[in-house]
Amino acid sequence: MYATFVNSDRNVTDEGADSERDSERDDSESERSEDGEERRAEESHERSGRFVETRHNPEVFKIKQFNQGNQEMAPFYNGVTLEERMAEVRSSIYYIRQNWGKRHQFMEELKHLLQDGDGLEFEEETTRAHCVQLFSSDRDWLTQEKAQPAELNYEAVKLYTSKDGHKKIYRIANYIFRQKGDVSPEIIRCIVFLVELINIDLFNYCLKFPGRSDFQGTVYRGMGVTDEDLDAFKAMREEPINKRNVAVPLGLFASSSSIKVAKKFIRQTLKGSSLHPLMLKIHVISLKQEYVNIYRDRFPGAELTTICAVDIHEISRFPKEKEVLLRGPFMVILNFYEDENMRLLGQPCNVVEAVMLNANRDHISTSHLGDLDARARDIFGAMVSVTRNEYAREYCKKNGLVDDAHEYTKAFEDSITKLNAVLEK
Repeated sequence: MYATFVNSDRNVTDEGADSERDSERDDSESERSEDGEERRAEESHERSGRFVETRHNPEVFKIKQFNQGNQEMAPFYNGVTLEERMAEVRSSIYYIRQNWGKRHQFMEELKHLLQDGDGLEFEEETTRAHCVQLFSSDRDWLTQEKAQPAELNYEAVKLYTSKDGHKKIYRIANYIFRQKGDVSPEIIRCIVFLVELINIDLFNYCLKFPGRSDFQGTVYRGMGVTDEDLDAFKAMREEPINKRNVAVPLGLFASSSSIKVAKKFIRQTLKGSSLHPLMLKIHVISLKQEYVNIYRDRFPGAELTTICAVDIHEISRFPKEKEVLLRGPFMVILNFYEDENMRLLGQPCNVVEAVMLNANRDHISTSHLGDLDARARDIFGAMVSVTRNEYAREYCKKNGLVDDAHEYTKAFEDSITKLNAVLEK
């Protein structure tokens, strides 16, 4: 409604002025909308770096088949190297858990390590608050009775899922740990303690919400690969089955239970590049319940946890990503193929299928086993081998991989023999 004036020209002028102001408001709102869309697109692109990797953002690319010329960063470990690095990690884990009363000292040492320049300065208020809470609060492994009534905020997980928290803390930690050559015991201890904070959050979350424990299912993670990378994957696929594993101590991987999310992030990351899309399809399975029962009977009070794969989307800063956090995954490559029915960016998507177990001994109670720990580790390892080999055998049979099915049948039988032997000791 416009005011009526005697002078018709004035009326037109005021209507024009109001119309111009409306137009300016529309332009301003349009600019804000465009700015918001740009910010969302930029943030989404940055988020995709957690779910899609390239050589500029490497995780799986650190395995030795892809990393021959890299003089600075260690590959994903296997064989003797894996055993050596795991021994270093295990030593730090035991030290921290056996000296849990010194956790405030460990926290200060971790802060000192991370406080490089503006390493713990965050632009976003929520991220700053989570960081302050993480480094000022007291964390501990809870029991079922204590977890249920407790008010838990899971700042370690929330900081990990935030953009700056991941970039400034967890990615730096991964870089430090994977450096080639000697890494001081003090630095390894700091990084182990950082992951221990994540472990505690995940364990307590699964205690408080039992429906989130023992995740089983298929999760997805994207990659952008070159022709040479594809050749390396093909070569790995032809290796003997005992050389197709991918492992890194303390690794934290973002994956999604939604293939749509993974596809979206692949498109965003690879748009305009010459890289080929690849989907890492990981089958997460559980340890057989009969084995869980045997372990608990043999070692009462020693927890087996299911924090290798936890659906964290309800406590993530970005719940729509449907994130399943993979913590220290040990994966076995089952298959590699080109899927004509999954086309991304105008080309068929290559798929790597793998299997991992969602079971480990990662709990403070393990440090109290004393002389029984080595035996407990051997028994648990044999149980894992049986479960994994049985799954791989059935997968290969179902997918017509005759030679692999035969190899995994033999591996399954050997692992049964080994398990029976360690149980009889």
